[in-house]
Amino acid sequence: MTLVKTSILSAISSVISIISGFIITKVIAVYVGPSGLATIGQLHNFISIVLNISGGFLKTATTKYTAEYLDENDKKYQLWSVSIKMIFVLNLIAFFCLFFFSDNVAGILFKSTEYGYVLQVLAFSLPLFILNTMLLSILNGHKQIKKYITINIVLSIVSLVLVSFLSMYYGLKGALIAYVINQSVVFFITLFFVRNEYWFKVEHFLYKGTYKDIKKLLGFALITLVAVLSSNFSLLYIRDFIIDSISIESAGYWQGIWSLSQVSLSLITVSLATYFLPTLSSLKNKYDISKELKEAIKFIVPITFVISITIYFLRDFIINVLFTKEFIQMRELFLWQMIGNVIKVSGWLFGYVLVAKAMIKYTVSTEIVFAFTFAGLSTYLIGNYGLIGVTYAYAANGLIHFLTMLYVYKYKINHE
Repeated sequence: MTLVKTSILSAISSVISIISGFIITKVIAVYVGPSGLATIGQLHNFISIVLNISGGFLKTATTKYTAEYLDENDKKYQLWSVSIKMIFVLNLIAFFCLFFFSDNVAGILFKSTEYGYVLQVLAFSLPLFILNTMLLSILNGHKQIKKYITINIVLSIVSLVLVSFLSMYYGLKGALIAYVINQSVVFFITLFFVRNEYWFKVEHFLYKGTYKDIKKLLGFALITLVAVLSSNFSLLYIRDFIIDSISIESAGYWQGIWSLSQVSLSLITVSLATYFLPTLSSLKNKYDISKELKEAIKFIVPITFVISITIYFLRDFIINVLFTKEFIQMRELFLWQMIGNVIKVSGWLFGYVLVAKAMIKYTVSTEIVFAFTFAGLSTYLIGNYGLIGVTYAYAANGLIHFLTMLYVYKYKINHE
C-alpha cells in the first residue's frame, strides 16, 4: 500500500478522530472548564507514562520486527512471546504501585488525594490497555492497514461516547474515569477483529525466547520508552510550572491549544506510524530510503502547512465553537504553536529514519535532550513573556530538533 493510499485511509480515520476530539474538547470545556482541562492533561500524560513503563514501550519494536520477520514466523513468534512475558511482570508491579499507593500518587499528580480512586481503576484496566496496544502493533507490522485504521476509528468513537456521557453526568470525576477505561473497552473490539487471523493463536505467544531476543527487543524498545517518558514528564513539568507561576486556568488555556495542536496533527502521525515506519524498516539501501523520504516531505509538509495556517486564521471561530468564552485568552497562543507544528513534522520525518534503522544511541539521546530543552526553554520564556512564552519555546525547540535531525540524517545515514 502506497503512502498516498495509506494517507487517504488515515485521513478518514483522522477526520473521525478530529471530529471526536473536537466534540470531546467542547464537552470538557463546557462541563469542567479551564482548570478541569488542566487536571485532565495531567492524567493524560500520567497514563502515557504508566502505559509505557508497563509494556507499551514494546509497541514500536513489535511493529518493526513483525514487519522485518514477516515471512519468518518462528522469529516473529519468539519476539511476541518475550513481549508478553515482560508485559505480565511489569503489569503486576504497576498494579501494586497504582492500587496500594493511589493516594500518594494522586497527591503528587493532582495536588489532592481526592482522585486516588481514579488511579485504582487504572490499575485494573491497565493490562487491557497494553494488550490492545500489542495487538494493534502486530496488525500494523503485518501492514493490515484497513483493519488497523478501523480499530482506531472505533477507539475514537468509544472515547467520544464515554468521555461525553461521563463528563455531562459526573463532571470532572466522570471525565477522568472515561480516560482510564476507554482503551480497555476497545480491547474486546480488537479481539473480535483479529479472531480469525492466522497468527492469532495462543501457542504463538508461548514460544521460548532467547537472551538474544530479549536484548534485541529491549534495545529497540528503549527508543519508545525514553521518548514517551521524557516527553510526558516534560509536559507534566511545564503544566505544573504554569499552575505554580501563573494559574491553573492558564494551564488549562495551554492544555487547550496543546490538545488542538495534537488533534490537528493526527492525520500526519497516523500516516507516519502506519506507513512510514514499516516501509522504512523494510528498505535496505540509502537510495531507497532517500527516495521514500523525499516523497514524504513533498506530500506531508505542505499538508501540515495548510492545516496549521487554516487553524490560525480561524482561531476566533475555533475558540467560540470548540471551547467557551472562558478560553478567549488562548487566542494569543495560536501563531507560534502552529508555526511549531510545521517545524515539528519536518523534524519527525527525518527522525523516523533513525527509528526505522534502529539507531538507538542517536534516537534516545535526542529525545532526552529535546524534552529537557523544551522544559528549560518553557521555564525561561514563560518567566520572561508570560504564558505565550510556552509557544515560543515549542517553536524554538522544534527548529533546533529539525536542524539536528537533518544533520544526523545527512552525515550519519546518507554518508554510510
